[in-house]
Amino acid sequence: MLYSAILVLISAPALISAEDADLNCALAQDDSANTDLLHALQYTGRKQEQALIPNSPDHLPPLFKITATSPYDAGHQHGVLAKDRIHAWFNTTEMRDLFKFASQEGADVFAKLKHTNTIEFPSYLEEMSGIAEGAGVPLDNVIAVNMINDLETFMHNAKEQSKHCSDVFVVSPQGYSAGFAHGHNDDWSDVAKGFWYFLSVKASPEASNVDDCAGVVYPGTLPGWAPTWNSHGMYSTQNTLTPRKSRPDGLACALVQRRAICPARNWTQLLSGLTVTGWSSGASMNLVDLSDKKMANVELWEDRHNVLEITPAMGNYSHFNEYKHLKTASGARIDDVSDFLPGRQERVDALPAAHSEEDIITTLGDFHVFSKTATLVTLVVNGTTGSLKVWCCGISAATAKPVYTWNLNTFFDH
Repeated sequence: MLYSAILVLISAPALISAEDADLNCALAQDDSANTDLLHALQYTGRKQEQALIPNSPDHLPPLFKITATSPYDAGHQHGVLAKDRIHAWFNTTEMRDLFKFASQEGADVFAKLKHTNTIEFPSYLEEMSGIAEGAGVPLDNVIAVNMINDLETFMHNAKEQSKHCSDVFVVSPQGYSAGFAHGHNDDWSDVAKGFWYFLSVKASPEASNVDDCAGVVYPGTLPGWAPTWNSHGMYSTQNTLTPRKSRPDGLACALVQRRAICPARNWTQLLSGLTVTGWSSGASMNLVDLSDKKMANVELWEDRHNVLEITPAMGNYSHFNEYKHLKTASGARIDDVSDFLPGRQERVDALPAAHSEEDIITTLGDFHVFSKTATLVTLVVNGTTGSLKVWCCGISAATAKPVYTWNLNTFFDH
């Protein structure tokens, strides 16, 4: 079996003892977040006598680079490389609550989701099996964390998701050839900020059923759910949505997204992969095609979807965590407007309209949009040049230089 895995870092990930973890990470600003983070790190320490230092401005999220021969091989390498982060993340309060729900109160929901999706996505089950074995964690936990979008809609904390993620598009009035860009804030919790990473999977020459695909990855999850790009110029981000109703026997959001974005060679394939029927829940997908120069926001729910292409006449567009243009068959709202705290959309609508990459950076760094504790990473892609700029670790894009800059047109060439 080919096993070629490289860890690329701007600053090397030092290890600290679990006892010193609370002295060295200033990620959380409230006692509960500090306690949860320390508990997760101590779990890793009990297994290895040391705990990794979580992401921070001084210890940047790593980029794990994998060359794989099969889905299982990709997963196994992923699990080995990210083992410490997976163990720590799985021991946080949110993940323990998720696993408890999947094994107890929500066992029937989880069983239906697992049955449907293991039949629909057999190669992804292989990859998740590889992650579980490589990291030394239960397979059901890996499956559950890849279905968190869907499972949490059945849990009591589903409304917490309504605060996550911000997207801004711009395109020149003179057309895409004159310039276009997209920016995204990926938001979650102060604890989640410590453990995410970048993962790049490249197919080896003899590979079968492996796509060149990379992006932001939460521990134990497959590329495709968070910001993701492939070797054909396709790029996507997601806004979590909270529909009033979901079905337990549908297709998992993260897995549909993975199948749509990673193998897509063009815009038509990307859209057709996303707009399948049978979703368990729903999502807002923000799409960029660097090759054919197109962008769109796609809202999805169960068997329905709506594609809103960003046109030069529009000039710009923004999306957060509520349905804006997709309705039920009867024309009703899919989500509950009372779930949303006023703030981000209203603020962006009140700001001067974005017309450039620099305007996107300013908007995503605005104090009503960016959260020092909740914003994990900001990514801005320039469609003209293919440049992807990354900010992280509690630092606003409006106040600092990017910590990583990659060119998506050549990302997989090295």
